[in-house]
Amino acid sequence: MHVAWGYLTVSTLVTFAVLLGLVRWIGSTQLTQLTFFNWVAGASMGNLAANMIGAGNTRDWVAACYSLVVFTAATVLAATLALKVRGFRRVAGGEPVVLIHKGTILRENLKRTKVNLDVLMMLLREKGYFSYGDIEYAILEPTGNLSILPTQESQSASKADLVKGPDLSDRGQGPYVELVVDGELDRDKLRETGRDEAWVMEQVRRLGGRSLEDVTYLGVNRQGEVIGDVRRRLAHPKDPRV
Repeated sequence: MHVAWGYLTVSTLVTFAVLLGLVRWIGSTQLTQLTFFNWVAGASMGNLAANMIGAGNTRDWVAACYSLVVFTAATVLAATLALKVRGFRRVAGGEPVVLIHKGTILRENLKRTKVNLDVLMMLLREKGYFSYGDIEYAILEPTGNLSILPTQESQSASKADLVKGPDLSDRGQGPYVELVVDGELDRDKLRETGRDEAWVMEQVRRLGGRSLEDVTYLGVNRQGEVIGDVRRRLAHPKDPRV
């Protein structure tokens, strides 16, 4: 199969120049892909540019280039509209959602964001928090990042550690062994901690639950501290959104 290397080279270079100019036209937010909308726009522009590079003749290249320019213009128009209309901005870019409030996991908001408990705990650990009881607010941003506001007690303890050193206290340190997640008991991990199901049920009742099905999360660390939550909603009637 004959390949027109000269045409392919020129097509690639011109496509690169066109794409670079269009991305600059959109603005710096596209370069950082701050929102889901920016990410989708970037991926779509990449596919259209690939069609330009793969075009076998000038006519197909021009047609693909026209599609790319029109799509970019629509993206710029949408970005301008988002600046002026907050409702459209919320639809296109999403909005922050509170996942933890005052040490309580908000299950309804987890369902809305399609974030499961394992992912949430991973995000917390990446931020340096092994206990969600130390968190006043955990907010999932439209970018997918998790913003955390620790409790005053946690902030005070962190400052004290900086002043007095790491030997101040071992309280609350170390990862928690996840014994119950979404009502399911991990018996292998339970045996590793040297505890039994009777002890688990005692902790469930202490939290206000009646059975394992009532438990959202239950964990214990090496110091024997237990953190857990039963399936309940936020106490006040307002929807915990930012």
